[in-house]
Amino acid sequence: MASSGTIICGVCDSQHTTTKADVWCPECDEGLCSQCLKHHNASKATRNHGILSVDNYKQLPPFIANISQYCSLHDRKFQNYCPQHECLCCSLCIQSNHATCNGILSLENVVQTAKTSALLESLDQNIKNLKISVKRVVEDLKQNLDEIQKQRQKFYDDIKQVRNKINEHLDSLEQRVIQDLYAAETQIKSHIEDLLGKLAENSECVNSMQNNISAIKDYASDLQAFLGSKMIETEIQKHEIFMQSLFDDGSLQKMDINCKIEDKITDILSTVTLLGTISIESSSPLVVIKTEKETQAQTMSLNHVPPSNINDITLTLQSKFNFPGITGCTISSIGEIVLIDFNYKRVLILKEDGTLKSEILLSTSSPVDVACIDDKSIAVSFPSSNLIQIINISAKRVEQRINTTSLCFGLCYRDGYLLYCDTDRGIQKVNMADNCSFTLVKDNTLSKWSYVATFKDNIFYTNSSNFTITCCYLTGEKMWEYADQSVLSPYGIAVDKDSNVYVASYGNNSLCVLSSDGKQARKLLGYNGEVNTPFGLAFDAKKEKIIVATYYEPKLYRL
Repeated sequence: MASSGTIICGVCDSQHTTTKADVWCPECDEGLCSQCLKHHNASKATRNHGILSVDNYKQLPPFIANISQYCSLHDRKFQNYCPQHECLCCSLCIQSNHATCNGILSLENVVQTAKTSALLESLDQNIKNLKISVKRVVEDLKQNLDEIQKQRQKFYDDIKQVRNKINEHLDSLEQRVIQDLYAAETQIKSHIEDLLGKLAENSECVNSMQNNISAIKDYASDLQAFLGSKMIETEIQKHEIFMQSLFDDGSLQKMDINCKIEDKITDILSTVTLLGTISIESSSPLVVIKTEKETQAQTMSLNHVPPSNINDITLTLQSKFNFPGITGCTISSIGEIVLIDFNYKRVLILKEDGTLKSEILLSTSSPVDVACIDDKSIAVSFPSSNLIQIINISAKRVEQRINTTSLCFGLCYRDGYLLYCDTDRGIQKVNMADNCSFTLVKDNTLSKWSYVATFKDNIFYTNSSNFTITCCYLTGEKMWEYADQSVLSPYGIAVDKDSNVYVASYGNNSLCVLSSDGKQARKLLGYNGEVNTPFGLAFDAKKEKIIVATYYEPKLYRL
């Protein structure tokens, strides 16, 4: 057993002598001192045993060092291996438990190539793949943590913004109703003060008449009393008429201020119990992990069912679209064809038969490419403005804007994420839920008019500056790269159901197809009336059709 302790010589120990071992013999399963090693090497039975130093032996993991070469049931050395039961056997094991087993092998023959076997290499590769997978998962989780923090901050700001807007609106309503309250009070106060003024004047007159009557009684002559009484009577009638008019016209009615709070406001206290709801959503992981057995099984299946040969691919023209200036195209899940008109700054939406269904005029200049988010919305790139717009095609309005750090050309959508070509940084990945973005494939040589597409677990993009078409895993690691100057200025890119890659060669007015492994290429269409200044491509996997967005006359081909 390997350990950090002292290993003694087994031969000396059997003779009741303790001697420190210098070497270890795995076949004898014991340590040997230098003196016993001489006899061990001289003996015919043990001279061919492989030995190792004690220091090296101690480097073995315990589960390896503890492997015994002797059968625990019969105390005999293992000499054979049973492939049927995948176990070691001694001579008695074969007689008792493996008498009917076929293909019993000599253990010596089985183990002699163990260190150079394909199994050990496969296990080593498995461990390397596992380490890569763990690294990818850790990076993915750390990235997820960063995204969650950004999402939390974004929604926190949104909540605060909504709350502030509600507060501002309520403050405005409160100010308005308070102004109305003061206005009502002023109106009533003015009315009452006016009445009090009139009544005060009336009271003075009444008091004066009362004093006059007293004077008449005391000092007036009979004639004066008679005539004066008639005059005072007339005056009293005027004041009585005045008082009666106050009752008749409602001037003396009691006035109150009433305030009724709007029902919809009070309903908020009972019906609106939440300012918002928080949920956790799960999506497919960025990392795709496959075991070695799955990889081998996939390889075997590919060997038995070869992909379609690019030499057998032919294209048949189905439709032509009389819309010049087209640089980008895509096909929706319901079969509608979406085109980008670079010249007239518009989106064209065609029915399956090619007739125009609708158009959307764009306020931003120089649109290049388009990708379908769903049946109701699309993404459009504007490289001259470093901008991507998410447009609702039913309402014909911009619902979201994504600012890019540099020129953005080709783009595509995949599982809640938008991928686009950034000329300074490479392939960028944007989370549509929170606009958070990061560099998925770093490539600072990426040229203008680069396009990108995805299929299964891979990303494909073009780079006309170095005449390359690159295939990467969804995690960003390069899988293969095709470079050939005969494919001049590769622009648009699309992938069919067999992972064959179609490329629009702008430089020589052709459409090329690459094999799924990126090792072979073939020209499908040329300039002779077929392709003229091609830009974007889009493949309809369900109906096996491909759109070639040529600048002068886009065309639809059937495989």
